[in-house]
Amino acid sequence: MIVPTNTKLEIRNLRKSFGANLVLDGLDLSLEAGEITVLVGPSGSGKSVLAKCILGLLPVDAGEIILDGIEITGLTARKREELLRQFGVLFQRGALFDSLPVWRNVAFGLIEGRGIRRAEARAVALEKLAKVGLGADVADLMPAELSGGMQKRVALARAIAASP
Repeated sequence: MIVPTNTKLEIRNLRKSFGANLVLDGLDLSLEAGEITVLVGPSGSGKSVLAKCILGLLPVDAGEIILDGIEITGLTARKREELLRQFGVLFQRGALFDSLPVWRNVAFGLIEGRGIRRAEARAVALEKLAKVGLGADVADLMPAELSGGMQKRVALARAIAASP
């Protein structure tokens, strides 16, 4: 009998090391759909490594990462990319492109990753900027022209631009 589950992400016995430095050692984690979880720990405790393993930016040494019931660590790059389109990533320090205006930063993944036309991508960028409390007046500014808080909101708008 299959028992219905509301589990969005499950991690079983995850291990990741860099040479002799064991960072993740048998990590287990289960997150339900709609649940908000915060990882807290000192620098070097593996928070970013875990995120990079989930996103496929780092290969795992052992264990399973299961997203919506699908074990993703063994997927081909193409299948993994399709599945991970559900994710939006907000980098710790924003990671905005300083050579692109705000709207292009927000729309970057839409244009470069999904091939959406610039006009349509700009409209989405303006919509997402509004969702994070920024007006269209900032769309053509460069990141250096924004306050730190505004830069963080631009980074958040980019993370939600594809409606993950």
